[in-house]
Formats: sequence, C-alpha cells, structure tokens
Amino acid sequence: MITLYQLHWSHYVEKVRWALDYKGLDWSAVDVDAFTKRQMHHLPCKLTLHSGRTLYAVPTIHDEHRNIVVGDSSKILEYLEQTYPTPPLYPGDVSEYSEVTRWMLWLDSTLGLAARRLGYTQIALEHPGILASLFIPHVLGARGSDSLKARIAGAIIGGVLSRRFRLLHNREDRVFERLEECLLIVAERLKSRQYLVGNRFTGADLTLAALLRPVLLVPFFRDHPRLGRIWNWRTKQLEEHRRDHELTYQTMLENVRKRRKWALGAVCWLAGRTCDDSHITAEIPGFAAALNDQQSVGSWPALFGLFWYLRLMHTSGLGRTAYP
Repeated sequence: MITLYQLHWSHYVEKVRWALDYKGLDWSAVDVDAFTKRQMHHLPCKLTLHSGRTLYAVPTIHDEHRNIVVGDSSKILEYLEQTYPTPPLYPGDVSEYSEVTRWMLWLDSTLGLAARRLGYTQIALEHPGILASLFIPHVLGARGSDSLKARIAGAIIGGVLSRRFRLLHNREDRVFERLEECLLIVAERLKSRQYLVGNRFTGADLTLAALLRPVLLVPFFRDHPRLGRIWNWRTKQLEEHRRDHELTYQTMLENVRKRRKWALGAVCWLAGRTCDDSHITAEIPGFAAALNDQQSVGSWPALFGLFWYLRLMHTSGLGRTAYP
C-alpha cells in the first residue's frame, strides 16, 4: 500500500495521483491540514526554503511495503518508475529517458509555479470564499463559500498565500509573460507531434496535462488565440486516461462568473500588446531539480493576512471582462 499525503486541489498532487492510477498501484490518500501539516509530522522529510526555514512538502508518498518516503512530484514519479516499472512512464532509450526528465523538471519549475500563483490570484480576487472552502471547510456554515465568514476567512487566507507565493509581485516577476512563453513553446512542440517526447505517452505528457489545470482559471490564457491546440490536446489526454476535467473549486468559480457575468480577465500592462515570437524556441533549459517558490510568512501570518490581501487587490492590475 502506498499512502499519498495531499492537498486534494493541488495540481502537483494530481500529477502523482495520475501516475499511481496509471501504474495500477494500490494507494490511499491522507488529506493534510494546509497550515500545520500535522498529518505528516511523523515522516522524515522536509523541504528547506531559501530563508532556511524547513517545512513538510505536499505531495509526499510513503511506500509502506518498502518503508520509503519520497517527496516532490517528479522525484515520486521517478521512484515509481524504478520500483514499479510496468506500465512504463519513461522510454527505454537512455537519451529519451533524460529528455522526459528534462521536460518534467522544466514544467515543474515554470508552468507549475506560475499556474499556482495565477490560479490562487484569480480565486482570491474573484471569490475569496472559495479559498476558505479549500483550506478550512470544517468551519464554514450552511452557506459555505458564500457566507460572510467564508469571505473574510478567504480574504485572510488569500493574503497569506500572497505572501507565501509572491502574488503581490506577479507583475514585477513577469509571471504572465513567462507563463505565456512557456505555453507557446509547448504549443510549438505539439504542432507536429502527439507527445512531448518520443511516440507514446510519458511522464512529460502526464506532467503537462496535470499542471495545466489552474491555468484554465485565468481568462488571459484560457482565451489566448494561440493556445487552443494545448487545451484540445489536454482534453484528449484526460479522456483517454479517464481523469476528471474539473475539480470543485473550478466549478465553483465558473458558477460565480456566470452569475455575475464578469471575470477578472484584463491584464492592464499587457493590454493591446502584440506577442513577440522572436524569443520562442524549441529548446528548453535543464534543471538539476525542480524549483520551489515558497516564501516564509513569519510566525503570525493571520495577523497580517487581511492587509496583504488588500494590497493584492490594489496592485494586481487585473480588470473586469464580460463572461462568458
């Protein structure tokens, strides 16, 4: 039995769930408290941030049969491949094996991080109560994410996330531009081939399809005129592998947008801009390990959460567009 420690809405967790199901393994999930990670305190694994602070990372698996604990989604896929090689998620050819690893680490470090930042930003600013339903569902009343309690709690959570993942710096970090470049590289790659590497489904394709999920929350990318090929490709992969197309939080935000008839789809500093293709290349950089952008939020983040949230509202640069 393999135990997966998860935040059920995480796109990195979905990557591992998909791999476990693909290999037909016997596994169960433990939902982790996003703030305390108390369900993981018995595990001998922590992530060290740039600040020097250590924390438990999700996803993490515990292979009870071998008593091995592995964290980080790409390391988990590599462990599963080495330990349970059938059916394979990596090619047998050495050079293609390395290429799959290169794509996975690059997607983790670019697409995955940017998707998380922009997805959390959209939810926090459009309907913060959804964050409360994800992080603290046990304290919500009958009205759920629509209650005043949920909205206030969600705003505080949104502020903490702003600090944890630098949502306040999306513009100066060029997150929209970097994600657009990443997706255009992927779109160019898929123009003449069915899979990212080789001629069959691999961990690179699984990583791409899983990590794209939060991007669809962002109207700038969902409606991007040159990314339709990626969304069609992802839909095909989900159908072939019988994966859910949406999670609850996506449906909740979709319903809110339809009711209001607007979404935060305008990015003020990109308005009227023409996409420059001169820097788009088929080559991607190599990474020794997947990057992680989590920042320390201090000892009492809830005290400042509402302040950080108000700063996010003031500085996001996102404007309303008609929906749908």
